[in-house]
Order: sequence, then structure tokens, then C-alpha cells
Amino acid sequence: MGTAVTVTVLDTSACAALMRHDPDIEHYLAQHAPGEFALVPPVVAEIEYGIRRLDEGSHKRRLLEVERDRLFDTLKVLEWVPEASTHFGELKADLERKGTPVDDMDVAIAAIALSHRAAVLTANIAHFSRFTELAARHWRDS
Repeated sequence: MGTAVTVTVLDTSACAALMRHDPDIEHYLAQHAPGEFALVPPVVAEIEYGIRRLDEGSHKRRLLEVERDRLFDTLKVLEWVPEASTHFGELKADLERKGTPVDDMDVAIAAIALSHRAAVLTANIAHFSRFTELAARHWRDS
């Protein structure tokens, strides 16, 4: 990746760890300025799905809604810009040609991150390392 990374996108696994108050990711984030991190629309959608599939009014759902609100109030959401659509098509086609497809949400996360010159913080290095132009790292390895 020839261009300097400007921000790091938290993928769904990173957000889930943060919402569970995982001490490793909390320690990692505390070592950086808050403005260094962002979300992308597919991650927001996956968080909403994860919460809305729980019984309305359940204790777990209420706890996750509080954590979601805290997360969304703290982090900006990068836009899905036209360049991200181009990246999406290129990434998905390339992985299919190689016989190593990745689910569309991860392709979209990578495409949006690339269009914003962002890295991705994830526990799913196996998927995100397939995007050769993308800087992906696990919070425990950094």
C-alpha cells in the first residue's frame, strides 16, 4: 500500500470485542487518539442486525443497545464513496478468480477502507489478509 493510512476501521469482530469490554482491545485503543478510528456502513448494519435479532426488551439487548450507542457516539462512520464500489467489484472478482471468496460484508468493509486509505482492525485476519492492498491487523498483534 503506497499511500499512508489515515484512519483505522474497526470491523464487526473488533466492535463486538469492544462492546464486550475485552481488555486487550480496550488497551490497544487507549494507546491511540480517538480520531484514529472509524466505522463503515456494513459494520453498522451488522451491529444493528446482531442487536435486532434478540428479543425486544431482553436484558442482553438493552445492554448491547447501550454499548452500540456509546460506540456510534464516539466513532465517525466513513461514507461508501463511488471509489468503494469500484474496489468492491475488483476485490470480489479477484478473490473469485483465485478460488478464495470472502463474504460480501467483509469485501465491502475492505473496499470502503481502501477508498479512504484506511487500515482494518479485526480478529478475522484470515479473511482480511486476502486483500493484498489492505493493511489489516489484530489488536493483540499490534
